Amino acid sequence: MQVVAVIQARTGSTRLPGKVLALVGDRPLFAWTIAALRAVPAIDVVVLATSDEPADDGLAAAAAGLALVHRGSARDVLARVWEAAAPHAPDFVVRGTADNPFPDPDVIGAQVAACAGGDFDYVGTSGYPLGIAAEVARASALETAAREATAPAEREHVTPFLYGHPDRFRVGRLPAPAAPRHSRYTVDTPDDLAFARALAARIGHPPPVRLAELEAIVAREPSLADLNADVRQKHWQEVEP
Repeated sequence: MQVVAVIQARTGSTRLPGKVLALVGDRPLFAWTIAALRAVPAIDVVVLATSDEPADDGLAAAAAGLALVHRGSARDVLARVWEAAAPHAPDFVVRGTADNPFPDPDVIGAQVAACAGGDFDYVGTSGYPLGIAAEVARASALETAAREATAPAEREHVTPFLYGHPDRFRVGRLPAPAAPRHSRYTVDTPDDLAFARALAARIGHPPPVRLAELEAIVAREPSLADLNADVRQKHWQEVEP
């Protein structure tokens, strides 16, 4: 079984430009994501998929020593992700994003196992905090999405074509964990970045980090959660201009 992880990343975010290159602790944000996915035993290949625009030249260069790098369309992210994975003949593709510095390798490993063992085409999660998990798709299903999806939001957000067609694809979800203390470990805004940096200052070791450790930090210092408690998460149907 060949499992390829593709981390989509670019510097052109509208809410926090350049966020994936922002320092979190002693390394850029995207490097935390790469370290977490490389720690998943089931993953064989990790590829950072960025755009082919000049603005992302620095990101591509910075990532080259940490993962394979693929460059493709800035707008058609679905095509970019599939083109990054396809040369490695995957059976399953793990889709991550470089604005999540704290994905839990154990959670992602469980998603891969669920997708393969449960004969699913797609496995997401239910009830996990944002930024802790990934998405896992059977490669044949993702290839179909890359070929057939037409809606702009489906092309930008990669997987809605799969879970939006349960009549065609077998969709699974990793069961919800115990109620988390905090719901947001992703980085979309300056407040999110401040929260991630506060966590990194308290973690005290290189990535990866498990959800239990993050929850323990917030339990010891509940006021940390106030740093990004008011951030609104964008809905997947919102396409960036």
